[in-house]
Order: sequence, then C-alpha cells, then structure tokens
Amino acid sequence: MRRESFNLLRNKVKDKHTAPFIDDFVVPPQHLVEFFPKLQAIIKKYNLLATIAGHMGDGNFHVIPLMKIEDPKERAKLAPAMREVNELVLGYGGSISGEHNDGMIRGPWLEEMYGKEVTDFFCQTKAIFDPENIFNPHKKTDADWDFSMSHIRQSF
Repeated sequence: MRRESFNLLRNKVKDKHTAPFIDDFVVPPQHLVEFFPKLQAIIKKYNLLATIAGHMGDGNFHVIPLMKIEDPKERAKLAPAMREVNELVLGYGGSISGEHNDGMIRGPWLEEMYGKEVTDFFCQTKAIFDPENIFNPHKKTDADWDFSMSHIRQSF
C-alpha cells in the first residue's frame, strides 16, 4: 500500500504533477500523534492534494503533493508551505531529509538541522576538495532561499 499510495492518487488526477518539495522527513515516532494533525492542517491550509506514505516505526515519511507547478497561484504555495512543514518537522526534533539528500532545496535549513559546527565543517571540506567551487556550487555549503527555490521544477 505504501508504494502504491501515490499511484492510486496519480491515476485519478491527470492535470497535476509531482511537486517534490516536502517529500522526505523524519519525526521521532513518539511525536507522530501530535505531529500528523498539524501536518494535515498545513496541507489543508494550502489546499494541496497529496499522499503521505512512509515508515511508521522510524518516523520517516514522504509527502508527495500534486500541483499545477507552472500555474503562478499554485507555485506561490511552495515557499510558505515548505517553510511551515520544515519548521514543524524541526520543531519536533526531526530531520527534513530522511532517505533522500539535503543539499539543494533543503539548503536554508541545514544549519538549523545540523548546527553551525557541522555546517562549517561542510564548508571547510568543500574548500579543501573544491577550492574553485566548480562542483555543485552552493550545494550543502551555502544554499540560500533563492538557490533552493531555483531547483524546484518550473514546469512539465
């Protein structure tokens, strides 16, 4: 069922596409009872059509919204919804990247998630192995909000 939840929805909705911007997070399982109603409220607030699937035992979940990403009104929901979901996850001591990675669209939250010491280490490591900053610039080192938003698909 977990693997098919998205396909079940996708087969019924033909005019929208995946918008993977809140697609992978972990919340400590003991907080899930409190967390999910708040997550659902955010999804409802932004009128997102989404599936939520994951692994209850370790608190890892995937929210897959379907949107008309090229529609400016729909696209305008991305930033505030992403901020609210990420802040909610981090507020429960969770991680905004569970199984996927966290260097591009999750960049603005890395310091909050890992702490300054670890993110400084990311930058130092990058400077050693890529002093000219030509390989994946800004990824996992200094990705700001504009960088993150520019890596969310604009159209299909």
